[in-house]
Amino acid sequence: MSPYLPRLIAAITLATMCLLSGCGSKSNPMPCNCTNPGASSYLYAAVANSILSFKLGTDGTPTLLASQAGPNDSGGLVADSSSKFVYVSDFSNGEIDAFTINKSTGALTQVTGSPFSTGPAPGAGIAIDPQTRFLYLTNSSGVLGYTINSSTGALTSITGSPFPAGSTPIQVIVDPTGKFLYASNNGDSMGTISAYSIDSTTGALTPIAGSPFPTQPNFPGPAGFAFGGGGKFLYVGMAGTANANNVVSGFAVDSTTGALTQLAGSPFAAGKDPGHIASDPKGKFLFTANSQDNTVSAFTIDGTSGALTLIAGSPFAAGGGPVSLAVDRDGAFVYLGMQPSPIAGTKGLSAFKIDGTSGAWTPLAGSPFATSQFFFGVTVAKP
Repeated sequence: MSPYLPRLIAAITLATMCLLSGCGSKSNPMPCNCTNPGASSYLYAAVANSILSFKLGTDGTPTLLASQAGPNDSGGLVADSSSKFVYVSDFSNGEIDAFTINKSTGALTQVTGSPFSTGPAPGAGIAIDPQTRFLYLTNSSGVLGYTINSSTGALTSITGSPFPAGSTPIQVIVDPTGKFLYASNNGDSMGTISAYSIDSTTGALTPIAGSPFPTQPNFPGPAGFAFGGGGKFLYVGMAGTANANNVVSGFAVDSTTGALTQLAGSPFAAGKDPGHIASDPKGKFLFTANSQDNTVSAFTIDGTSGALTLIAGSPFAAGGGPVSLAVDRDGAFVYLGMQPSPIAGTKGLSAFKIDGTSGAWTPLAGSPFATSQFFFGVTVAKP
């Protein structure tokens, strides 16, 4: 038998699974994110002056592979949907560090030309469109846009960038179809969200009619985003300690215009300071990292209304002050980057198994890991 035949059969089988699931078809234009079940998963974390690389076992356990120089302070860390590149914002130096991922080992290699300048204003949150064409970064000037070289990962500024936003935009997210982008204006008194349509050719942003959309009156603090229900619903964690921003705001997304409409029952109660949130790949569950009470709130997402319902046992003890979180590409595990909070917490990386039916969490044996580090951000890749 040819040594290439087993790999060819595996590739054909994976492609067939993608087609049968409907992803990438005319009826379901969502990009095909089917992954090789036998492929290794990797986790990357931004810590002080370094980027840590972990290999994830089949039981979800992270094993440290390498540590390399990185930003002193990062507000954004993301792997693209194909798990080919990793980008990290360098808040202190006004730059973006870019890396390629070795599919066999998970090792990171600096992209030629990296780091890429973000100008005089430091950048924070990063988002990449599902097709890995464009990268967006928030800073005090608005939203910066870049095209991504699909071969090298190099960044080139988009004409018209930066695009205006509200006061202190700190996080961004692109919807699963790649048509719309949203930025959380953390400093606006109405806690607004700026919404844009994305030019599919150039990546330029155009404000959507009605933007910026308010969350709640006199309620500053919108921060991290997540989608639910296959992109039908957008959620934003309301961060802050001066006000009782212990909630998540939810919106229905107009699939044609990208406009946002507040969901019935929104905002939904969460823990204290839920600045970072995440959903599972199927959009069934939503999780919030509550940095000021050392917990994580877990919700089920109603597929029709978008309403959030607390999962039994939630909030779950995080073991430290969670400041970032990421769900693995298969939706089986969740990882929390931690820093000690005012009520005393453990720094490091906490890891949990997610019950695929109920959404309940179970800590992995040995969690927390890498407790000598202060974590700023985490992201998971599965090449």
